[in-house]
Amino acid sequence: MINTGPMERTIWLVAHSNVAVKNIAEKLDKVGFREFKLLVSKDFHYDWHKHLYERLEHCFIRSDMFGGRAVTASQHLLDKHTNKPTRVVLCTLSMLSNPRIDDFTRQVPVHTVIFDEASQIEVGEYLPLLQRFQHSLKKMVFIGDDKQLAPFGQDDIGQLRSIFEFPHLREQAHFLDTQYRMPLVIGSFISRHVYDQKLMTVHDITNKAACRFLDVKKGKEEKSGKSWANQQETSMVIHLARIYHKQGKQFRIITPYDGQRSVIEKQLQSAKLPWEDKCFNVDSFQGNEEDHIIVSLVRTQGVGFLTNMRRMNVMLTRCKMSMIICTNRDFVTKGKAADTLVGQLALTVDPDAWLDSHDIVNGILR
Repeated sequence: MINTGPMERTIWLVAHSNVAVKNIAEKLDKVGFREFKLLVSKDFHYDWHKHLYERLEHCFIRSDMFGGRAVTASQHLLDKHTNKPTRVVLCTLSMLSNPRIDDFTRQVPVHTVIFDEASQIEVGEYLPLLQRFQHSLKKMVFIGDDKQLAPFGQDDIGQLRSIFEFPHLREQAHFLDTQYRMPLVIGSFISRHVYDQKLMTVHDITNKAACRFLDVKKGKEEKSGKSWANQQETSMVIHLARIYHKQGKQFRIITPYDGQRSVIEKQLQSAKLPWEDKCFNVDSFQGNEEDHIIVSLVRTQGVGFLTNMRRMNVMLTRCKMSMIICTNRDFVTKGKAADTLVGQLALTVDPDAWLDSHDIVNGILR
């Protein structure tokens, strides 16, 4: 849009969370487009990988720079490559609705707004933006997946809806029918069980070994504050992390429960393994991806979050090369979790997709 439109066109790329905005910046950097500015809170840049932060540091405008007179908004918005005002700005929806950035919206008028992860935005959250920019706003584009995370709070207040949940608007939506992230075995399963077989996969990895399970027979769910943890699964996750780290592979760990995330993070640190930016709960990892994903399901008796199709869809669709799911085999194939999305996946894979825990403990991952 920015390369084909008129020179005066501006685009604001907006998401609900700081993490989602960061993901947009990473994707733009990956395709070689760095002619943008990123409005961030003054502390948010600490969450970035050092190499990426240093490469994009010139794009940042921190909140402690807002409203300063030593350097004007127009100077902040100059692109270092072209020495012209940028026409692309990234920020969160709440920041775009904040009067503190008025100096920036005067310099880069809000003409076109593209909302990423729009399935997580409740429609009422657009009202301040629509009111503030009613005279300049020309186009709004919504990108999202209503098969993934819903607006925050929808579990408790069923009336909360995203833009995709209004039938008269959904009729105008364009379905992107090809995914390039996941290996074929995972992409095909997700297409069949979530997207009515409408999602096609284009991927180099067609080996079924891209999706495997690790049977943690002695694992037991335990309360961890208001959350849940599973010590035996934690132990197996650490063994897998050690193998991947030794092999020099890029990996992340996902779990539905923040209690388990906290336990795994502490154990990674104790084991002197990389632990920062390594372990996430499902909600915080939407929009992210990694070569290799380790999943810890935690539950062995109740199903809890495992019945939430949207969360499970996010959890199972993050890997680019392989995924290993740590769980109790009987629980997901014969027990209460057999009817969940991850239970259906466990029933779909070949019997030899189940790894032997003794091999993993001994550092063997075939």
